[in-house]
Amino acid sequence: MSVLQTSKNPGGREELFNFTQGIEVDKFLCRQEIKVQKAWVESLVQIGVLSEVDGQKAHSLFDEALKLMEQNEFPWKVEDEDIHMNLERFITERAGELGKQIHWGRSRNDLIATTLRLFVNDNLKELEVDLSKVITTLCEKAKQTSGIIVPGTTHLQHGQPVRFGHIISAFGWAFLRDKQKSKGARQVAMRSMPLGSAALAGTTLKVNLKNLATKLGFEEPPPNSYDAVGDRDFMLGALDCFSGVALHLSRLAEDVIHWSSSAVGLVKLPKNWSTGSSIMPNKRNPDIPELIRAKAAHVIAAQSNAYLIMKALPTSYDSDVHELKSVFLRARFELAKCLSILIPFLNELQVNETKAGELLKSGHLLATEIANHLTSQGVSFREAYSQTAALVEAAEATGVSVEKLNFEKFKKIAPKVDAHWVQNLTFESTVEARDQEGGTALKQVLQQISELQMRNSR
Repeated sequence: MSVLQTSKNPGGREELFNFTQGIEVDKFLCRQEIKVQKAWVESLVQIGVLSEVDGQKAHSLFDEALKLMEQNEFPWKVEDEDIHMNLERFITERAGELGKQIHWGRSRNDLIATTLRLFVNDNLKELEVDLSKVITTLCEKAKQTSGIIVPGTTHLQHGQPVRFGHIISAFGWAFLRDKQKSKGARQVAMRSMPLGSAALAGTTLKVNLKNLATKLGFEEPPPNSYDAVGDRDFMLGALDCFSGVALHLSRLAEDVIHWSSSAVGLVKLPKNWSTGSSIMPNKRNPDIPELIRAKAAHVIAAQSNAYLIMKALPTSYDSDVHELKSVFLRARFELAKCLSILIPFLNELQVNETKAGELLKSGHLLATEIANHLTSQGVSFREAYSQTAALVEAAEATGVSVEKLNFEKFKKIAPKVDAHWVQNLTFESTVEARDQEGGTALKQVLQQISELQMRNSR
């Protein structure tokens, strides 16, 4: 059948409902939706619109509906279009007029805007838990590898020696920033409650909106009803946060792919979390980091997708905003999968210490240390830099690392060099010289990990 033949009754109501309904997405909002519905019912009881008995009955039916939804047994109907009208029909079928009364004073517009804020808040909380677990895993891996010295790079070129634990913990700090950003996005989502805005002009009922906002966890009632029903900035903020996480996931994945490549060989891929070639038995592929790198693109694209949906909408409410729900869900699901599988992958990732030692011998990693030493001997830094560059060039010509250059040549190019200092120059001494806050000395790396763990636990 052609994809255009979606209805047996072209141009009829069935085709309309199939196009406009959003039930498959709304199912994910059931817990937050029913929380908002129950809070509204309590407010109607407080102002005497509903009796205590009716309020209790409505609560009981909402609980029944939620149970059925969670068990995938709720009688959804596409002609009801969304979760709000499905619930209204469910209550009406079981309690008659009560199902029609609970909608008084509100609209689907302020209802969904409120439900979505709670949904975004809950999902960001879950994201923070996921990030905490990843940060904990990175801290453990950093501790395990803090004794291994490897080439630190910029531009993918060897620069200076650092501890591998220093590099791995760096990603923990990036994810900690994401976690803090998520908390900020939650504050935005829970700042003001749209409920009470009705369709766009506000409710006619004398509901105590301040108390209702507090009950649902918001700071305040809607400051402007016209804005409240169409505002989705809180979703854009959450997607901004998702994109930041995806970006850091992708950069970590890229590093692992590079480190595990045959040309580098710094890390060994976990056998349980990678696959071989279908034809080449000698290969092992970095499937997980490659897929994380690709899935990160979906998340970042979701952010752009959401902005493009919102960019030209008139103020107040438009049906376009419903499309944000599926955009948000896809980004959240992709992130959850990536963060979940990253943990066991990292746990079993191993550093090839033998290869690390070999890599340290390429790139003249101790050149900066030599320039610093010459400066300490009274040579201006720029002159020390020039002398060290000449030392590197001479070492290249003889095929040795700069620190292994014949001392007579060394002394000729850099007259103020101390012979004893050169003899005792090692990768270990070089990293241990970086003993200021944030540096790569062992004491500092362990302190950074400890501080990261402490901040992650807050």
